Amino acid sequence: MASPDALLLAVAAGTVGGLFAGLMPGVSGRVGLVLMTPVAVMMGPVAGAVLLVAFHSVIHTSGSIPAILLGAPTSAPEAATVIDGYPMTRKGEGARAIGASLAASAAGGVIGALVLLTLAPVALTAARYIGAPESAALALLGLLAISALSGGGMAGGLAGGIMTAAFGIIIASIGLDAFSTSGRFTFGLTELSDGINVATIVTGLFVVPELLVRRAPNLESVPARLTNASVLGGFFETFRYRWLLLRTSLIGALVGLVPGLGASVVVWLAYGHARQTSPSSIPYGEGAIQGVIAPEAANNSKEGGSLAPTLFFGIPASSGMAILLAAFMLVGVEIGPRMMTNQPEFVYLMALTNILSNVIAVPICLMVLPTMARLATIRAEFVAPVALAAAISATWMTEPLTFTLISIFVFSGVGLLLKLADLPRAPLLLGFVLAPAIEQGMMRASMIQGMAAFSRPGVLMIIGIALLAAIPALVRRFGAKPDAKPPARPFPLLPPALIFMGLIMMAGMFGLPGVPMLGRLMPCIAGAVGIVATAIIALRLLLAKRTPQPADQPDRTLLALAVAMLIGVWIAGVPIAAALFVTAALVMGGKMPIVRASVIGLSSGALIFLIRALET
Repeated sequence: MASPDALLLAVAAGTVGGLFAGLMPGVSGRVGLVLMTPVAVMMGPVAGAVLLVAFHSVIHTSGSIPAILLGAPTSAPEAATVIDGYPMTRKGEGARAIGASLAASAAGGVIGALVLLTLAPVALTAARYIGAPESAALALLGLLAISALSGGGMAGGLAGGIMTAAFGIIIASIGLDAFSTSGRFTFGLTELSDGINVATIVTGLFVVPELLVRRAPNLESVPARLTNASVLGGFFETFRYRWLLLRTSLIGALVGLVPGLGASVVVWLAYGHARQTSPSSIPYGEGAIQGVIAPEAANNSKEGGSLAPTLFFGIPASSGMAILLAAFMLVGVEIGPRMMTNQPEFVYLMALTNILSNVIAVPICLMVLPTMARLATIRAEFVAPVALAAAISATWMTEPLTFTLISIFVFSGVGLLLKLADLPRAPLLLGFVLAPAIEQGMMRASMIQGMAAFSRPGVLMIIGIALLAAIPALVRRFGAKPDAKPPARPFPLLPPALIFMGLIMMAGMFGLPGVPMLGRLMPCIAGAVGIVATAIIALRLLLAKRTPQPADQPDRTLLALAVAMLIGVWIAGVPIAAALFVTAALVMGGKMPIVRASVIGLSSGALIFLIRALET
């Protein structure tokens, strides 16, 4: 266990880092967690976990600042805050809206953590009855829920989620099989014997695509003068709506418990609830303060709810929690039913971290609010190169091998393909993370108890819940009224993406002829299920209208420079490659003067060198 001083330092550092990352366009919670992971590794398992949870708990607190002042949300969950927050700024009430968002975020975060604390004793009791069959069933439940609730247009929904989840399971099977010790998809390479580094998958699937895809530029100035008196006025005004604050916080925490829903859903549920239950003298959409309070409270409270299934059962409730789970794996923290039995105090520590980070975020924001407002106006073209260099460097430092660079390149290509084809990526990561629990639980249960293991009451109950979770998605898919016009063909890259997926599924089904049956069972089942899902999407694509919709385009200059950076890391090392990459990207993409760009580039390289030196 880390010392109290180390834990307090981790909370403070994580809170400051989360508030800073929330302001940056493109640096979402997922990107930020990747950037913070090397620091967490240096701090040790417990302090590192505290750092990561504190970081993730407050990232939406500061994310409301650009949404309110500029009408430019830095991530999807802040979109609901824009509806009334930005009109308040245009009326000269931006400081009042900021104060309300800070109070609602802090209160919501504390209430969400209290929900986590309330559920902990129940989960501790349930963990004693969870064996290998129940662990496998729980992992399958989480995977199915995420898959059923995935978005993504024509290729989204249940079929798209299941297809990419199956892909993740097949990737997770790479390496030596735990039961037969046979190599699976290793192709004779010793680097593949231990499997794929989870950090490369996270970076490739989420970080690189999010930072490479072009975004609208930020506004160039803050249109409101912020004073502490006005901010505090909005802060204390929030508690006049204490029942709305409590209700929307509970909505956020309870919805956060459900795998697959996430912040993009909960903020709109809370906003809709506010419109229905809290009358306003100012119409909603024109600057109603309740329209700021409700989504901000739910946005932060859902973190406590999402932590519950992640910590208790090892089932991430969202893609952000899946990345947090992967980061826990990298820092050496094992969570799930075994942790609940052996180290139940860890859950209470994480809940207290959530509370403390939300509480101390308020005075930090009040002290540096003008500076935070100016930071919110930084152009995305300036942020993306620095964040991308940091993410690639952080990933490489988790396993400094040439094969890591190759893995980053490969999975970045996969992530870009999926994003540009409008295919869901979260189920792929969930499939990769949960596959070992599903496979090992099924194998151990069948070897010890036979098929009777899967007729245990706990397993049957979990399977029943999984089926109930899938029914709404199926009803929406097959019960919807047909459109008068045939659906438009979605994205030009969807057909090649489906061909790629089909080849992967065929490899899962037939690519392990020399491996014993136990070793090839899981990838074979995943491939068979995935090929069916791929065929369903392909059929829908063939029936669609032949008019492609416009797709997002990656920044080709930044993409080419990122590939050059990977080569540069191999040749000259990560600090030099990062410095050159940042400098070139700021000059070529951001049109920054070369002297200023060089200073930022050299500073980035020096910081990476310092972190690496401290790590070693």
